[in-house]
Amino acid sequence: QCSAEGEEGALCMLNALQMKAAKLEVDAAGEGAPSSCTSGLVGQVRSFAPRCLDACPQACGPLGVAINAYMTKGGQPAAKTAVCQFKSQFNCFLSASVWPQCEALVNKAASFGFTLPHSTAQLSAACR
Repeated sequence: QCSAEGEEGALCMLNALQMKAAKLEVDAAGEGAPSSCTSGLVGQVRSFAPRCLDACPQACGPLGVAINAYMTKGGQPAAKTAVCQFKSQFNCFLSASVWPQCEALVNKAASFGFTLPHSTAQLSAACR
């Protein structure tokens, strides 16, 4: 639903295409499929906090999209867009029962400049 006029319309169309590409990446990875949790950069993340990712396998594909966005599409702002696009999957990491397994991972990511919310309320606020 982008206006077809000017720079704003072009940016809207670009954003829509990027979101579609990110969704295709997740679909191709097989959201929740074991390989999306154990291979590539997500697999390396899992080696640091296996219980965190094992508790939220549906978030592995989206986590890969966010990491890829961070590394190749503009750092933290690009990662935030990806995290917000898959907010429901990222909420798993922040749920009360899973957070204790994920807190160290979230703090480690922050030490690399990849900051993530520490609660579902922070995630909702960041994605408004």
